[in-house]
This record gives sequence, structure tokens and C-alpha cells, in this order.
Amino acid sequence: MTNPQPDRPEMPESFGVGNPDFPFEPIEWASVVERLTEARNYWICTTRPSGRPHSVPVWGVWAEDAFYFLTDLNSLTAKNLAANPASEVHLESGDEVVMLFGQFEQVELEESVLAAFGQKYEMPPIAAGFPVYRLKLSKAIAWGESNFPSNASRWRF
Repeated sequence: MTNPQPDRPEMPESFGVGNPDFPFEPIEWASVVERLTEARNYWICTTRPSGRPHSVPVWGVWAEDAFYFLTDLNSLTAKNLAANPASEVHLESGDEVVMLFGQFEQVELEESVLAAFGQKYEMPPIAAGFPVYRLKLSKAIAWGESNFPSNASRWRF
């Protein structure tokens, strides 16, 4: 996944994507990885068994070409993921947008991921006992407000 190739995302014509006045100037994947790495907070979007959405801000890390976060098994997020692992992850910014789509899987906590959490959030290794979730990425979409819609980019995995 070191350099996946972008294409244009599907959007309504009114957004200008595909308009010849806005030539495609895709974002470099390395720029997306930089945003994911530097972000402090991420929004996790899951679905309750009733079908209602649930969004919550979490701490997470981009490590080893994947997004990871931790949560308590008794949290609504963990319960939702147990019933339906399909999820989205969004950064906080509406100006420098990154949206990740895929399915979360519970994984063993690797030392490198634990170290990334500790370094990023300057916290002791509190992760012991918490389940670790890794997003199996199927699609990513990103853009920057200053050059939208020309830079609206999509990657499929």
C-alpha cells in the first residue's frame, strides 16, 4: 500500500467533480498518510444493531499502513463492532478531509503499535487489557478545501 493510485470519487455533478473547468489534480497518498499520522483525534462511525449510527471521537494511530484504536469491550463502539464491523474513520477537519472506509478487526497489540500510542499521546502503556482494533481498509477519500473539487481523490484497496 506504499503508493496506491487515486481516481476521482463519485459525487453529484453539482459538486464539480468531473467538470472540465476543474482538472483532476489528485492528492498524493503520502500527504494522506501524513494527515492520518499527525491527527490527534479521529471520529469512528459505527452502526448500532437497530441500524442507528453512532459516532465517537477516539485517540488512534496510523502505523504499519493501517489505522488502530483501543476501546473498552463494554463500550458502545466495541459492542457495535462485534455486531457489525463495517465502519468509517474521519479526521476532524472539514478543510483537510480524510475519510477511511472498511471493516474493523480485533487484533493482538503489537509492540510497535503500543509504542506509537505511547509516543503520540505521551501516556504510559495503559493498553493492556483493552481490545485493539485495526481497520481493514477498502476505500479512502480525501480532499483539501482550497483546491476542491480538483483534488478530490479516492483510493480503493
